[in-house]
Amino acid sequence: SVFLSMMTWLGYVLLALVAVAGAQNQAFKYVTCGSTVKLRHVASGSRLHSHEVKYGSGQGSSGQQSVTGMDDVADSNSLWKISQAYNRDACLMGARIPCGSKIRLQHVNTKTWLHSHDTYRSPLSHNQEVSALGSPDSSDPNDNWTVECSGSYWQRDANFRLKHTASGKYLHQTGHKYNRPIAGQREVSAYSAPDNNNYWQTEEGLYIKFDKDALF
Repeated sequence: SVFLSMMTWLGYVLLALVAVAGAQNQAFKYVTCGSTVKLRHVASGSRLHSHEVKYGSGQGSSGQQSVTGMDDVADSNSLWKISQAYNRDACLMGARIPCGSKIRLQHVNTKTWLHSHDTYRSPLSHNQEVSALGSPDSSDPNDNWTVECSGSYWQRDANFRLKHTASGKYLHQTGHKYNRPIAGQREVSAYSAPDNNNYWQTEEGLYIKFDKDALF
């Protein structure tokens, strides 16, 4: 009957749409070179954030641009671009990032790099300080972070850790919160051991489609 024929046709269309959606999901399954993303701290839900507010230079702080956890998910100062490690050739746009790779994260609005150093202490917990430092033309090995993830490649919607390559400490967040001028923002630091407070996931952003021919 016409009704059965129409239902069969609709079934084929639905299967085709599911196949296309599946292919699209596979194309954006991975975190790729050149993507601009927000990083969500799994335990608190806050986004890794920076801004043109500097740490004080007293009590062992560096005076460099501060890095915090921001609860407001819409703030554009929480966007970071994934780039190749310091002193490495530029990675190809769309390249999947193997677990264990070294990367840098560039703060989109200020063009600084996510940075740490064993010289300075974080203001509240006195862990190792994490800052944002440098420019597109100024970087150093302390901007490198190693992606620790499960499986072969860094995937969206999966927990991962970022290990500061030079010091071996993990990008970390505790319950400490700042007062003015950044009241309510959470302290981000580098911590000596892996635990639940250094799990992150990628969230909102502009993801570059996976290119199977691009190597990281």
